[in-house]
Amino acid sequence: MTDTIPIATLKPKEERRIQRGHAWAYRTEFAKLPELADGDVVDVYSHDRRFVGRGFYQAQGGIAVRILSRHQESIDSAFFQARIQSALALRQALYPQSYAYRWLFAESDGMPGLVADRFGAVVSVQSSCAFYVPWMQQIGELLLAEEGVHGVRVQVAYNIETVGEVPDAVEFELEGLAVQLRLEGAQKTGMFLDQRLNRLTTVPFARDARVFDGHCHLGLWGCHAATAGAREVVAVDSSQAAIDLAQGNAERNGVLDKFDLRCDDVENVLAAENPFDVVVIDPPAFAKGRSQAKKAQGRYLQLNRAAIKATRPGGVCITSSCSHFIDNATFVDVIKRAASSEKRSVQLLEFRGAAADHPVLLSMPETAYLKCAVLRVL
Repeated sequence: MTDTIPIATLKPKEERRIQRGHAWAYRTEFAKLPELADGDVVDVYSHDRRFVGRGFYQAQGGIAVRILSRHQESIDSAFFQARIQSALALRQALYPQSYAYRWLFAESDGMPGLVADRFGAVVSVQSSCAFYVPWMQQIGELLLAEEGVHGVRVQVAYNIETVGEVPDAVEFELEGLAVQLRLEGAQKTGMFLDQRLNRLTTVPFARDARVFDGHCHLGLWGCHAATAGAREVVAVDSSQAAIDLAQGNAERNGVLDKFDLRCDDVENVLAAENPFDVVVIDPPAFAKGRSQAKKAQGRYLQLNRAAIKATRPGGVCITSSCSHFIDNATFVDVIKRAASSEKRSVQLLEFRGAAADHPVLLSMPETAYLKCAVLRVL
């Protein structure tokens, strides 16, 4: 098989990072790229003709090749089945009583550029990589074959395949909450499982508290706080569809009477409705590329200033960033500058990342993208 796979040759010494376990080969690192279509399988070789890895080509962007394997093995149904089974074994060990988890986490699980989230009987798969288009049906069938899975929705760029039964509304249980989401038109795979344990950080501070749930999406931060005894949850999102889902989830968990739901700008409501005992801000990624990182820092600074200002003295502010181009140190520095600007002191109680079903590949810092700081504001 190896003589049928085209070869892309790296410049001298550019193989070192990949040999240490990184799964991206950048366009600027290649001395020679053959004629390739978007998604073609390609073998990456060092300048001195040593095999480095087998991956797939991307026609657009800085990443030219995503590495699938360190061996010259067939990329076929058996290859994908082995990756799916290996990933499943970890999730079953982590969550033996749960059927909601990130099943496949891209490069960390050997499926670069692809994620799959399980929500009870339904699995939602997403990728933007053309390589996966001819494999959509087969990946869906492999996931559907697992016990308890009744339907799989696979979206690759604008292509969508469904295998089995995928309902309009998906219902499941997550960390003690009854959750409903919709896959059509949803953000990412339908919800953000990476914050599943971080949302529980509201619980120790929730009794009789007035809570702000910013960028609330499905309303789960607020639902955890409300079920733990919060007297009021002001839940805000700029999307009316998100507010409708949050309202449904609050009702489903018997806490709708504690919710004040707003389709509005988070900063506007923080400024008008403060103070709060607990403030949660969980914004979308402000930096989706390295070139946006500096501008994103300014946006995080402004948002965190508003959140810290709205937190009563002695209250708790929980602030997150899912931009992997904003590293931990930079995010902490933004928080410090925001507190200083508001002339407030903050104590860092916890600094958390994504749940363990989003394993970090130590050779790829990019897989450690989520930052969640739990602060006491004085």
